[in-house]
Amino acid sequence: MPKNQSTAAQSARRASRSGEKYTEALRRAATGDAPHAPHVLRFLAERSGNLHYLVGGIAASWAHSGQRVLLLEEAEDYWRWSMSGVGRSRSRRKKAIEPATPPEPTTSTLWASPDGSGLLVHHICMWEVRHPSGESDRGLPRTDRSPLTAAVADALDAYEAIVLLPRYWSYPDRENATAHVVIGEIDIFPHTDCRTALPGPRGEEMGVPLSPEQSAAVLRERCLGFLFGSPHLPIHLDGVIWQSNGDLPVDEDYLAGVDRDINRAGLRPLGWAISERWPSPHRELPEPDRLKDLSFVQRYQPIAKRLRTALDARPARSN
Repeated sequence: MPKNQSTAAQSARRASRSGEKYTEALRRAATGDAPHAPHVLRFLAERSGNLHYLVGGIAASWAHSGQRVLLLEEAEDYWRWSMSGVGRSRSRRKKAIEPATPPEPTTSTLWASPDGSGLLVHHICMWEVRHPSGESDRGLPRTDRSPLTAAVADALDAYEAIVLLPRYWSYPDRENATAHVVIGEIDIFPHTDCRTALPGPRGEEMGVPLSPEQSAAVLRERCLGFLFGSPHLPIHLDGVIWQSNGDLPVDEDYLAGVDRDINRAGLRPLGWAISERWPSPHRELPEPDRLKDLSFVQRYQPIAKRLRTALDARPARSN
């Protein structure tokens, strides 16, 4: 059986939590009519400073719709404790230094439905262990990602969606993720050609307007180029979400034209969002009070619904 795939009994237990009899749910699971196995979702982005609000809003929308969602975040201080005692020079590496104590996992409930159907939980833990004594050919510590694998396996039976929040978002996770969605972060929307600085009182002239198809080509090059910067193996992308760090200077018809061209290029468009705040290098999820605010959650419902539809339309494990 493929790794991370739910068994019939696990699917039946998930269904029984929503009120269905366990024996009936088990019978449906055995015949192939069981609910979709939990998705383990990995967002890919070149930068991650101000994208936690978007991801948190999507997860909160799923929870408010009655789903059980886990935000599984990588511990911030992993590098500090795992590399203490590992010097930069070979002579320092030979010196035995006791590593610091690894951080303990923490779990908090960000939002829970009064009727118990929807749930949003935040769990922070180590994702990997590095072994200074077992160096690779380049002198770097070998990496063991078994802590993340174990955390995902432990959560499969309790949640309908698991969202991975790594320290570095740009690299796919083929070991644990069952789906990948790319987030294109837009600083300046490309709706005109480059501006030209002219001498005299006229100063700077506006560039020539771009068509939606031209704008889509610029967005692919500018915002998604990080996906092709390293020699990675091919990966299946389940869609693209655009987030602008400022108001969009075009109307909905123009964005629809951009989406059509993005779809033509093989990327499923999942929606447009405006950044909640000025870009920040700090990773912060929305405050619990915001996750309870329906006006905040409703902003992300259209994207969350399209994303869930895209995920349910494909096998839970196909990358």
